[in-house]
Amino acid sequence: MDHPAKTNFKARNLILDYALGATIIALLPIPNIRVWQAIALVLLNVLLVSNLARLWQSRKRGGLLARIGVLFGIVGAMLMGLLVWVVVVMGVVVPLIGLLAPGIATFSYFWGMGQAVNHFYVSQSLIISHRSPSSDEHDEI
Repeated sequence: MDHPAKTNFKARNLILDYALGATIIALLPIPNIRVWQAIALVLLNVLLVSNLARLWQSRKRGGLLARIGVLFGIVGAMLMGLLVWVVVVMGVVVPLIGLLAPGIATFSYFWGMGQAVNHFYVSQSLIISHRSPSSDEHDEI
């Protein structure tokens, strides 16, 4: 596995790619496509999480508190996306910018959710990389 800093950089780029792709899907100007957009966004969400796990090559799962932290991060990303959408729709002076609200909210959600999951794996890799070799030697005895 690469150094955690390199993997973190790759994960950031992966999150950005998924967030931009989700934004494009959310902004498609095709009528009567909302159900297909929702299905595509859920699929992208699942693919983002699985690709982050594959990128970090995670074999260990975090403890209960780490999982709860990721859950709160995902819920926070949902709330962030909703609040960004409300602010853009309600607080915009230029009416055409309100049409971009679904894309902005989707980008905010995917970025926040990706960062929450990525930080979970970053914390796991830091715990593993900071173990001292002397503690491993004592475990073998």
